[in-house]
Amino acid sequence: MSTSVQAYIAENYGVRMESHPDPLFTMAGQQLLTEKGMQEFLAAYSPLMKALEPAAAGAYLISRLGGLNAAMQYMVTHDELFDLSPELWSLQLYRSEKGFVEFRIMLQELRKLSGPECGHRSEWREEHLSHWYAGTIRPIVEAIAVAADMDIHHLWKIIPMRLRFIFEQWKQVNTSEEWHARYAEDHIFVTKELKGEVFGRLRNPLYAKVVTVDYPGYPGEPDTKIKLKTACCMYYRTEGRQYCYTCPRMKPQERDERKEQLRVQFAQEAAAKIAVN
Repeated sequence: MSTSVQAYIAENYGVRMESHPDPLFTMAGQQLLTEKGMQEFLAAYSPLMKALEPAAAGAYLISRLGGLNAAMQYMVTHDELFDLSPELWSLQLYRSEKGFVEFRIMLQELRKLSGPECGHRSEWREEHLSHWYAGTIRPIVEAIAVAADMDIHHLWKIIPMRLRFIFEQWKQVNTSEEWHARYAEDHIFVTKELKGEVFGRLRNPLYAKVVTVDYPGYPGEPDTKIKLKTACCMYYRTEGRQYCYTCPRMKPQERDERKEQLRVQFAQEAAAKIAVN
């Protein structure tokens, strides 16, 4: 494992060798694959993120574990891999300097795995991503569905949002056309070509069509198009919150009303800046 890959996933996805100095809660990765362990985790996490029901904590968990998923995808895409089996890490919750509850994956051991042999990258990629989703992500998703009494399809549909984001992020960081082609190829593979049986589903649940909605611009600026979420993140089921603007559960009329509220807000903010200057 090169220092650059290890440093990247530590910095961007919170996969580290060292424990946080002041964790709020720690759980062995293996326990997250069980109903009992998941119930214990959600009971600890729910009050920290002010969930109004276990399902909100469950949705947040699968969304936040997108960092762990991103770390695996980054390593596979860059042909450098170390073992992220659940028995080798613990999940830690800690409070950031801004007061938010954050996640850290604390690795107990850095166990390097072999990279692809020349001419056999496709087989290597399929083997490791199939093992990852079937052996780690699927049991976690299934445990959340039972422990939080959630629709498992809903949970799976949260994952594509983060996958889409990370591949777009890598393209911005690395401008090489060769790597852009690699990112596009791997994104297509994980969302369309991995078999449904890997996920315990008839079809691969990671594929989601891109749907956009209008978002108001600031005064003097045109409206823009932004991507609708692939599933509700349950933000509205946390204390004092409402639907996200890009929530697929929001009705068109409700989004139009929110859009006009944002126009008023942006106009007030622009006026305040003019007054200050």
